Amino acid sequence: MKYLKTFPSGSIRLAAVLAAATPASLAIATPAFSQEALEIEANVALVTDYRFRGISLSDNDIALQGGFDISSESGFYAGVWGSGIEPVGGSELELDIYAGYGFEAGGVAFDIGALMYTYPGSSDTHYLEFYGSAGFAAAGLESTFGFAYAPEQDNIGNDDNLYLYYEGAYPLGDSGLSLTGSVGYETGSFGDPDGDGDDKWDWSLGVGWTALGVDWSLAYIDSSEDIGAGNGTGVLMISKAF
Repeated sequence: MKYLKTFPSGSIRLAAVLAAATPASLAIATPAFSQEALEIEANVALVTDYRFRGISLSDNDIALQGGFDISSESGFYAGVWGSGIEPVGGSELELDIYAGYGFEAGGVAFDIGALMYTYPGSSDTHYLEFYGSAGFAAAGLESTFGFAYAPEQDNIGNDDNLYLYYEGAYPLGDSGLSLTGSVGYETGSFGDPDGDGDDKWDWSLGVGWTALGVDWSLAYIDSSEDIGAGNGTGVLMISKAF
């Protein structure tokens, strides 16, 4: 699934959209999915700081997050995801609505789609973003390269925005721990939160594990931006998928 963005009115996710562990299947007839069996997946999480692309969306405070996805056997999916945030245009809720298509070719998992960022209760703040990624595993290392592109829109200052990133995960033997890391680069409407004229970089390094029936992750997240919302910090996430 953002960082505190700069809308025309002035406002500013390493947000993890959780994968469901035990999806429920059922047959539903819709134009998009026809008579295919659908999987419904839900997730909920508590984070000590809602970070997106290195920048805090929750004013460096705790946030409750969750959502659900519907996916078909053919690879099409749609869903919603929400999180508490620092007020944006009077709204304290970010609600993301998205749809896409995932498929595998040559041992690489591809994902393409579109996402609408909305803030219920506010106006002139929603905007559309297109995304894509390619993931593969080699020598135990799971790697994902991806992009997110928001075309020029009124609600993002009549400019476009591009985010490029790499994410990796590597299991630490039989410990049950996985080492995780990421690096991202952003340019355009959201690419210079501190206004110094340089594009933004963000990075993270952490570990993930499962215990007590829930998933845990602890990561150090930082950015190149000289603002409070972008300073390095440790973020703990407790999550559960259904």
